[in-house]
Amino acid sequence: MATATDPICSMQVDIDNPNGGTSEYEGQTYYFCAPGCRIAFERDPEGWASGRNKPIAMEEPQPQPLTIVRRLFRRGK
Repeated sequence: MATATDPICSMQVDIDNPNGGTSEYEGQTYYFCAPGCRIAFERDPEGWASGRNKPIAMEEPQPQPLTIVRRLFRRGK
């Protein structure tokens, strides 16, 4: 699997199936882990491509506490 580095968060992205899509800037293709990273890039492509903007560290997803309904009935997400 060939990968590229998402310029926003520095995550490795599968270039054959980038979850966040791609964006072209000055003849280069950039790959994104999520749509939010692509949108951030497209708002300031020069800043991200030039390295003026520094990658943003993403936090690990945290488990969400169960709501009372989910605790009582074990339903829902």
